[in-house]
Amino acid sequence: MFKKLEEIIKNIEGNVLVIGLNDNLLNKFDKNNKVNLYSIYSNKSSEAFSKSKKKQTNQGKTINIKKLKKYINKKSVNYIICNFEEIKEYYKYIIKDTIYLNNNTIYVYSSNEIDKDFLINKYKRYNVEIKVKQYKNGYILTIDNKNGKNNYLKDKLYFIKDTFYNMAEIIGNVLIS
Repeated sequence: MFKKLEEIIKNIEGNVLVIGLNDNLLNKFDKNNKVNLYSIYSNKSSEAFSKSKKKQTNQGKTINIKKLKKYINKKSVNYIICNFEEIKEYYKYIIKDTIYLNNNTIYVYSSNEIDKDFLINKYKRYNVEIKVKQYKNGYILTIDNKNGKNNYLKDKLYFIKDTFYNMAEIIGNVLIS
């Protein structure tokens, strides 16, 4: 899975938003001169990438998804590469925001522990094309967002639906234990 991600990083060009990648994958961005900008939002700290002028980093701090749209314009990011394990608690925000910010392709990768059908159903709401590549240690979702559209009212309804889903899941876990 990580070899495929390295190949993807080597071939992309344009504006890239990176969320939760490890240091090995971040080193590949330094070698790619075709990337204009990439921002790193991560809960893990890494001092090696705070000095570069090419990158805007928010490392060592918690991810603030609500403020993400203030700094990046609508449909101005060509590629988004995201580690879903890093942001699974923010999925209500990040799924709609990635559709809002991106104009080309979104790559979401995760281990096999997280249900890929859950992610596919959340992204299917926005009329995007999704391809899944399964590997031994996880999977990569390639989401073609060229025809993806946001709607303010639908986003609010989906947010409420996801909130009730989370509440029901928490109540179920409490009752079972």
